[in-house]
Amino acid sequence: MFNRKVACATVTRRLTLFALLAIAFAAQAQGPSAHWRTIETAHFRVHYPADYEAWATRAASRIESIRAAVVKEVGFDSPQRIDVVISNPVAAPNGYAWTILDAPRIIFYSEPPGPDEQIGTYSDWIDLLAVHEITHIMHMLRPSRNPLQRAVERFVLPFDPITLTAPRWVLEGYATVIEGRLTGAGRPPSAMRAVVLRKWASSGRMPSYSQLNSDSRFLGMSMAYLAGSAYLEWLERRTGEGSLRRLWARMTARQRRSFRNAFIGVFGDSPDRLYGQFVAELTASAMTVNRSTDLRDGELWQETPRASGDPAVSPDGSKIAVVIRARNKPSRLVIWSTGPAAEERKRFEERVTKMIARDSEDFPPVSMKPLPRRVMHSMTPQDGGDVETPRWTRDGKSILYSHRQPDGEGFLHHDLFLWTPSTGENRRVTRLADVFDADPLPDGHSAVAVRSRYGLSQIVIIDFATGAVRDLMQPSLETVYSHPRANRDGSQIAYVAHNKGTWSLFVRDAVVLSGVNVASPEWSDDHIFATVLAGGFAELHRIALNGDHEPITRSPGGAFEPAPAPDGRVFFMGLNPDGFVVRVIDAASTAPATPAYDRTLVPALPPVMSAPPIFASQALPQPRAYGIGRQESAWLVGEAVAPNQNATEIGVRIGDVVGRLDTLAVASIGRENAQRGVGVASTWRGWPIAISGHAFTANDDLVKRNGLEVRGSWMWHAPLSTFSIDAGGLTGKPLDIGFAEASFRQRQIVSTWRANEEIRITAEGGSITHYRGIARASLRGGAFSMAGEVQHDEARHDGIDVGGIESSILPRSAIPNRVFDPALPIGTLSGRRHDGTRVELNLPFLPATMFYQRHRTDTTSLSLAGLQVTLVSNATPILRLPALDVTAGAARILDEPLRNRTKWWFAMRWRP
Repeated sequence: MFNRKVACATVTRRLTLFALLAIAFAAQAQGPSAHWRTIETAHFRVHYPADYEAWATRAASRIESIRAAVVKEVGFDSPQRIDVVISNPVAAPNGYAWTILDAPRIIFYSEPPGPDEQIGTYSDWIDLLAVHEITHIMHMLRPSRNPLQRAVERFVLPFDPITLTAPRWVLEGYATVIEGRLTGAGRPPSAMRAVVLRKWASSGRMPSYSQLNSDSRFLGMSMAYLAGSAYLEWLERRTGEGSLRRLWARMTARQRRSFRNAFIGVFGDSPDRLYGQFVAELTASAMTVNRSTDLRDGELWQETPRASGDPAVSPDGSKIAVVIRARNKPSRLVIWSTGPAAEERKRFEERVTKMIARDSEDFPPVSMKPLPRRVMHSMTPQDGGDVETPRWTRDGKSILYSHRQPDGEGFLHHDLFLWTPSTGENRRVTRLADVFDADPLPDGHSAVAVRSRYGLSQIVIIDFATGAVRDLMQPSLETVYSHPRANRDGSQIAYVAHNKGTWSLFVRDAVVLSGVNVASPEWSDDHIFATVLAGGFAELHRIALNGDHEPITRSPGGAFEPAPAPDGRVFFMGLNPDGFVVRVIDAASTAPATPAYDRTLVPALPPVMSAPPIFASQALPQPRAYGIGRQESAWLVGEAVAPNQNATEIGVRIGDVVGRLDTLAVASIGRENAQRGVGVASTWRGWPIAISGHAFTANDDLVKRNGLEVRGSWMWHAPLSTFSIDAGGLTGKPLDIGFAEASFRQRQIVSTWRANEEIRITAEGGSITHYRGIARASLRGGAFSMAGEVQHDEARHDGIDVGGIESSILPRSAIPNRVFDPALPIGTLSGRRHDGTRVELNLPFLPATMFYQRHRTDTTSLSLAGLQVTLVSNATPILRLPALDVTAGAARILDEPLRNRTKWWFAMRWRP
């Protein structure tokens, strides 16, 4: 017989062990278990992990001043207090605004952008980020003036008409317009916006109006910001100042209108027709700019897809490494020869000769582009992540590159790897060091790199053997560093640094070039090649150490990431509407100067921005410990309809914005054989091990349960795998059990396919003794995927029941011996043993998953096949939402006792 005291003591010892292990690996925490703190201002609550205090304090000190400027510009002042959460979960610059009427949120990512990114032109990264996201809040929190709509906003759907009806290009475009006006920087006055719009327009490749919101083509999702902001500026110039405010007023008016009708009432015609006129005028301006001087952008050397780039020429000049980034495929680092494509040309001509020999009336294809080059070596990271800024070691044998890796909580950090193509060895140099953009030094055992940690930037030295990081410059909040590069003998390091609104070129801490934005400097003998972004152009310049510089390109689409070769050529990335391509130009060439500025050509050239306001800093109160956070409530409704089951669930979620303490209370009104009762579950995530309690009373036609479950959960992320352990106990009537579950998931890249494997083992002992093992494997390539799963259950006391759906009011441990299948009524099959087999297939043209399922208990088996849609969402405390499982589908039963019957279902299950 199961001894409860012994089991509880065993569970306690195991939980203690798990806690010690988790605490040991929690140093990089950004999740709820981090040391969160809060700064409160008049209109904001700023929450941040303690390590980000310098960045957060800087943001909080200016945020009220920024809000006041946004309110004045937008023309609306929302009274709600805004929660701001600061972190850096993916080691990339970004921000989000959640415009819930009664609980607006903002998320700031502290990672600053580089100089040649779309958002790389900024006066101050924190200011730019805050202006853009606060604009979203003030723009999209205008309540409707229609009484009925106001009631809906308050009690049903807490979003205003602008949020619900305005297209994405309006929402993102308007925030981009305001970011330019209030900071004098951002995308509107940047060279990048002008370069992209000019190149797309002159190529006849501007997105159509229907593509403006979302487009799978290269930079398609960015067009809501770039083209959307330019279109709104054009509309306002055409109709007059204040026209955009009139549009927002009409969209929230007492008389309800669609976006299209509100738009026509302000601008006199439909948005799609006026957008066509805008594109026509932009195209004419772009062609005028391109005809104003002779274009010199070298020779197309190799076509590459989408966001490919980061070229690096080997020290002897014989090879070039390029990162290939194709859609729906993992990034790949390839190496090509820099010599003539003689072998490729020979093979091409042989194929043409054979073709003509088979059909003398055929014609050979016109060859106007370089032939695809033979790949000498190729490397794809095992986890399928990106490869960034590859650089050859000085002996030309290996390539140092950066690649983001997860910490124990799954948050990403920049790290360095060393790949040796001749042997295939790929060694990790650093571990969670937050270092990238590295350049090997001539000593052969170290590199200079950028470290970006907790929102602070610095230049450091990395030791190849140990991964140790040594400061070369102190961490800075005011200065952002990029692209450090050492000259041939290592005596001088060139880099660009952002301070007071400009990316300037430095060599040994001395300014070489300022007043324009400089990106990607690379040494060539005693001078430097770099991209200079100024006046709406992005061109390669040859820069002397005394600051003298002259352009070597005059391109229609921009020239980026120079890679000088010893033979006097410079490889670089040219921008096309289908992606970046590799081009090459003579390093000694000189291009004509960019044309004089003509404001009538905006947005083919950037607008001149007026002097931005100075955002004042204010004194702040002392930060306080976050504790359990401010507890908020939100109502929830769920529905479950399945064979012989029908239940409606009504509940409330109480929790904080970070997700430290989540409580979920749900009542289920069950009909037929569905669960009836009440459950209250609460989870504390303020420690590395999440502790949950779940009290319940429930029953269906087979069982009646009431009791309390206590559970501890711990998860550990590694680059290619995830390991988790759950353990605890349940006491109540008629059950007293202890349980433990362990799962291991692994993923890898096989050519262009992503493979995942998972093993999960569960054991319960006590009033019911039950064991379960599940193994699953899947393979995905683009929109196609297939998966297989096997499951084995064994019970020593009560039998195993197959069928039914899960309920929000019950923990899984309360019905340990039930195998859920939404297509089957509860108890369709029963026995002491169960074996399950499942096969799934996803095809690009199907919106649902095809599946085949087989259950076998003792001597009885049953099979079914159908279509199913499944959604599994983790808790999203920023939106006041608990975790949610949704499944819907239909299946045909293939065996007795329900042979040839079709069953359908829809079920929701809430979890804290």
